[in-house]
Amino acid sequence: MADSITQKLELARLRERKARARTARLRRSLDQSNRRTRNQLKYTLGAAVLALSESGRGEQMVAGFRRWLDHYLNRPEDRAILRHSPFSLETSEADHGRQ
Repeated sequence: MADSITQKLELARLRERKARARTARLRRSLDQSNRRTRNQLKYTLGAAVLALSESGRGEQMVAGFRRWLDHYLNRPEDRAILRHSPFSLETSEADHGRQ
């Protein structure tokens, strides 16, 4: 009788370990999927904003976004990446739009 209970207990522990391992795998898979979705969202929004700015429309929105970037970006490498884009922070806000 004791052997039967011990065997049942071992089987229950094994099932629990397998269930915990499966739960951990599913959690990792979901986290990876969520990261992919967030990255795709960032890419899509960035591409849309860049396309709008390059089209010449939405200049007021671009100017506002540039002001926000000027305030938000602190690292020189982050600012440098914008150098040859419509969001370049090298020109002053007053000079932008004048040709």
